[in-house]
Amino acid sequence: MKVNRQLSRQEMGNYRLRAYTASDAQAVAYVINAAAAQTVGFPRAVVDSVGSLWAYRFVPLSSERIVAVDKDNNVVGYAYFRSGDDHIIAETGGSVHPDRWEEGIGTALLAWAEARATEDSAEAPQGIRTVLQTICYEAERGALQLFEDRGFHRVREWAHFVLEMNEPPVVPPLAPHLTLREMDLDHDWDLVGPAMEEAFATHWGAIPPGSYESTPDKDSQENESVHEEETPEDTSYSNAPGYCFIILDGETVAGGVLCNAKLVERADTGRIGSIFVRPRYRRQGLGRTLLLTAFDAFWKNDFRRIILDTDSESLSHSALLYQGVGMKPYRSEFVYEKEIRPGREVRLLD
Repeated sequence: MKVNRQLSRQEMGNYRLRAYTASDAQAVAYVINAAAAQTVGFPRAVVDSVGSLWAYRFVPLSSERIVAVDKDNNVVGYAYFRSGDDHIIAETGGSVHPDRWEEGIGTALLAWAEARATEDSAEAPQGIRTVLQTICYEAERGALQLFEDRGFHRVREWAHFVLEMNEPPVVPPLAPHLTLREMDLDHDWDLVGPAMEEAFATHWGAIPPGSYESTPDKDSQENESVHEEETPEDTSYSNAPGYCFIILDGETVAGGVLCNAKLVERADTGRIGSIFVRPRYRRQGLGRTLLLTAFDAFWKNDFRRIILDTDSESLSHSALLYQGVGMKPYRSEFVYEKEIRPGREVRLLD
C-alpha cells in the first residue's frame, strides 16, 4: 500500500509511524485505555479471544490502521481511517499514551488520516462534497482542541442514555396482525437489512438514494470479501443471540432491535445497539415494545444496567421514547467534521 510505504520512512523526532499489525493489538488496547483513564474514566478497548482489537466505538477489521512507535518500537499512539459510502464520508479516530502527550504524535496521526481522506475523496463522484469525521467526548479536551486547530468543527451531538432496572419490565402486547420473535442472526439479514435502510433513510447524515450517480467499487468489494473469509472472528462483542428481536407484519419486517450483551466498558451492562421502525409503522407503540422486549431479555439474564446512544437532535424524537421507558441521559459525544473537498452536499443535514 502506497501510504504504508511512505509511513515506514517517516521519522519524526523520537517516534515514527508504521502500519498496524495483529501483534500490536494488546499494546494498542493499553494505549487507548491509558488515555481513556485520564479523560473519560472508563476502559475503551479490549482484545478478544482471537486477538482482534475491539474499541468502544466499533472499527471494522477492514479499516486502515497505523501506530506510532518510539525508538524501542514501543507503541505510543494509534489511529484508524475508514472510507464511507462511495468515498463521500470518511472517519478517523485514535489515541496517544498520556506520557507522550504534547509531543506532536496526535498531530502526526491526524495528518496521516487527513492525507488518506484527501486521497480517498478522489474516488468520490465528481462535484460532491466530501468530509472527514471523528467523534469525541467532552472530557477529551486535548483531542477536541487538536481537531479544532486543524479545521474540524462540531456538527452534531450524540446523547447517551442509561437505565438501572429495579424490577422486571412489562412488555405491552402488539396488534393482532403483528408478531414478535427473536432474530436469527445467521439467516434474517435479507429481511432485516431493507427495513433498517428504510428506517434510517431520513436520519441526519444519510445519503438519499438517487442523489448522485455512483459506480460500484468492485475492487474494494472483492478485497473486503477476501478479508472477511480469511480473518477469524470473535463476535461476542457484536449483536448477541437472544437479545435481538424483530416485529413482523406477515413477511415484512416492521421494526427490530439489536443488542450487545458483552461490552468493552463494563461487564455488568447490556447495550441497545440499534433500534429501528419503518416509517409507516411508527407512532403505533412498536419502538416501546421492542425496547421493553430487549429489557426483559437483559433482566432474565441478570443484567440490570442498560445503555444506548442516540442523535440528540433526531427528527424522530427518539430521546422521548427512551425517556418514556425510564432511561436518563448521562453523557454526550460530539461529532466533528472537516471538509476535504468542496462540492454539492448530498447528505441530509437538517
